[in-house]
Amino acid sequence: MQSSGSFRLIVRRGPQPNQIYDLNKDIITLGRDITNDIVINDPEVSRHHGRLTRGGGGYTLEDLGSTNGTFVGGQRLTGARPLSGGDVIGLGETVTLSYEVTIGVTAEPGQAATLVTPSPAPGQPYQPPVQQPSYRPPAAQPSYPAPMSSGAPSTPSYAESTARPGTGRWIFLACGCLIVLCVIVAAAGLIFLNVTHGGCDISIVSKFYDAVGIFGTCHP
Repeated sequence: MQSSGSFRLIVRRGPQPNQIYDLNKDIITLGRDITNDIVINDPEVSRHHGRLTRGGGGYTLEDLGSTNGTFVGGQRLTGARPLSGGDVIGLGETVTLSYEVTIGVTAEPGQAATLVTPSPAPGQPYQPPVQQPSYRPPAAQPSYPAPMSSGAPSTPSYAESTARPGTGRWIFLACGCLIVLCVIVAAAGLIFLNVTHGGCDISIVSKFYDAVGIFGTCHP
């Protein structure tokens, strides 16, 4: 069997997406000028941007001093570089081309011909740009109160504790009331003694004085 290959460039990003350019010349130039073999009308592409040269195993790419550079697999070219099937070629920042290789095997008489497409070079498959989803902050989760243990007494909240007076206030009020009551009783006693001349005007009080031996109190 004898093998032969065909080569082509496919526009993945640029002014003509999915445009296919068959590579069938020994030297092929790329650029914005109409005199090039492959004309790409994009501001990022120089008038004479790059050149493809066919060799024994395929094409070699070199930059022709372009303003925005030529890239293979994300690396800017500084000299001639052989291309492999599946290489991604960048012209500036806005044009992306895919280098495709198809190897045809010519069968002997009486045998069917087959086509063999080599897999892309390891680590260099074409990956179209994927739009990243916009970031959305996670929704705030509702907070729930911690469960109370069955045996532990509940602790009143601040609002509840301030809504009702404390024990100290009740004690203070009780002491105040007791003092006021004592003052009232003492005042009433003084008034009573003053009106009854020390209680002598009341017979039962006078007899009590006499019984306990307090003589001369009511009978001077």
